[in-house]
Amino acid sequence: MDPLRLAVIIAVAACSPNPNDRKAAEQSLDQIKHTPQHLIRVLQIVVDGGCDPAVRQASCDQTKILPSDKNVFTDQILVYVSQLPPILRVQMGECLKTIIYADYPEQWPHLLDWVKHNLQDQQVYGALFVLRIISSKYEFKSDEDRALIYRVIEETFPHLLNIFNKLIHIENPSLEVADHIKLICKIFWSCIYLKLPRPLFDPTFFNGWMVLFLNILERPVPLEGQPEDSELRKSWGRPRSGLLTF
Repeated sequence: MDPLRLAVIIAVAACSPNPNDRKAAEQSLDQIKHTPQHLIRVLQIVVDGGCDPAVRQASCDQTKILPSDKNVFTDQILVYVSQLPPILRVQMGECLKTIIYADYPEQWPHLLDWVKHNLQDQQVYGALFVLRIISSKYEFKSDEDRALIYRVIEETFPHLLNIFNKLIHIENPSLEVADHIKLICKIFWSCIYLKLPRPLFDPTFFNGWMVLFLNILERPVPLEGQPEDSELRKSWGRPRSGLLTF
């Protein structure tokens, strides 16, 4: 079934006021959800900016992964996660979190390489988003179970520090910059929650982080360009409140 036809069925199942039409559409979805490539077509609907937002959101609920589709799906979701609107990113993020918690690193060994590559490329937000999930997986692990996160720290923190430094020195930073900084702060927090990792024993490296954190704490929230929405204005305050926590 092509994505256009599938989108129509999902729209009827999720939005039709007629209960009989909804039931028929739901039955159709039950019949096709286990067919090969079904999940890939669902993902195409989710990332289609020309599709109705309600249909895109409803499509997120159809992401049941077949083993035959998993590799293709995981590769595509990594590409698209940073391109989605926030509400869809949250839903896809939960899906991605479930996969990472279950499969990383044993069944998804190349994920860290993808993160490192994209921290140095144009998909920085996507890499930070994924790295935040990886770091949260090990946040409350005992020391013997944290060996894998120590490798992640060793291989990604130098890149994170470089990105952080560039973001701090952007003049008239946007809310997107604040979101990037917030993710970096959360990653750092998760990685040091129970114990300071060995790479941060290096005084020069550790001080590099502390100088940037101090910069965030001391800088005034820019008035120019702030949105009227009070929730959006909080974006610049959240990194600061997180820093005060740790």
